[in-house]
Amino acid sequence: MRVPFIDLSRTLGKIKKDVLSDWEHCFDQCEFVGGPGVKILEDRLQERMGVSNFVTCANGTDALIVGLLAMGVKPGMRVAVPNMTFWAPYEAIIQVGAVPVLVDVSDDDLQMDLDEFKSAHEKFRFDAAILVHLFGWVSSRLREYRHWCRENNILLIEDGAQAFDVVSEGESVYRDAMLGTVSFYPAKVFGGASDGGGISSNNGKIAEVVRALCNHGRAGHYTYDYVGFNSRMGGLNARFLGRVLDHMDDFLESRRAAEAFYQEYFAAHTDLVKVHKAPEGVESNGYLSVITCLKKSADEMVAKMRDVGVGCARTYPQTIAYQPPVKNCMRSSDLVRSEAFSKSVINLPLFAGITLVECEYAADQLLKALRS
Repeated sequence: MRVPFIDLSRTLGKIKKDVLSDWEHCFDQCEFVGGPGVKILEDRLQERMGVSNFVTCANGTDALIVGLLAMGVKPGMRVAVPNMTFWAPYEAIIQVGAVPVLVDVSDDDLQMDLDEFKSAHEKFRFDAAILVHLFGWVSSRLREYRHWCRENNILLIEDGAQAFDVVSEGESVYRDAMLGTVSFYPAKVFGGASDGGGISSNNGKIAEVVRALCNHGRAGHYTYDYVGFNSRMGGLNARFLGRVLDHMDDFLESRRAAEAFYQEYFAAHTDLVKVHKAPEGVESNGYLSVITCLKKSADEMVAKMRDVGVGCARTYPQTIAYQPPVKNCMRSSDLVRSEAFSKSVINLPLFAGITLVECEYAADQLLKALRS
């Protein structure tokens, strides 16, 4: 048996016929940049995410850059960001001229550690923060994060690139965010036919600024309130995403079932691995299986798994602090928790449409490798 790490064809097969029909309509109407399909998608996401405003853009990184600017982050401001994350949040801070401050993650939920975040603020006095919702769940202290940032006048941007449809305390994770971002990169839980992103906010003024910034800073067709970006979604991708959204509940059910299988399978092998999962009160979206190897090299395990036909990944094998451009970045601590995690993490196959037979084979092979 061969089990890929991800196989997008299983979801594409369910929507292909409808998408091709939609795309034919787009061609007939020349619906290429913006258009009715984009508006329909924004309205649907606004309702599903429980927010007052949702604006699409070209990709998740642009969403972060635009979000920072719309919230009022200016050059020279200090912005906290977790040391364990994809490169885009750090990159976005630099792109707007702000100064990143790296903060370690919590051992409990792998999200940016709130206690260290607070102590880092005492030391560095940052003006804003990007709280990245990693691995398909969110911090167990999300409500406290939001309250503390409001009390201390810290602009809080929530990167939800991996958190679409995550539920915290019974509500959409985006509902009470000052500003949230989404990525529609094809491999995400809610992936498009090309790159794409979006920004949510319950503040109408912020949403107006976001929409303007994504469209060259326009106030009118040839008038401009801001120096903005060319970051607009096209009709083809919007129509594709709309068809994915039609099946989202089924896709999520498949992902969550696979995630639960891995958690149950390895529950009897805590001497060999630790299986990380969403904290109490949070329902994950099944984005990733997150496992740390306790006695074996994670790189060695990935290589062995590939030898037996199982695709694996290591998200993320290096932290932000390891990247060459970060050499002199301010840091809240020695960042040992995120560094230790990065050395030991391994991700088994998990995607919409994966079968439990495939999950069992992948888990069996990892267990054999761990025991060898």
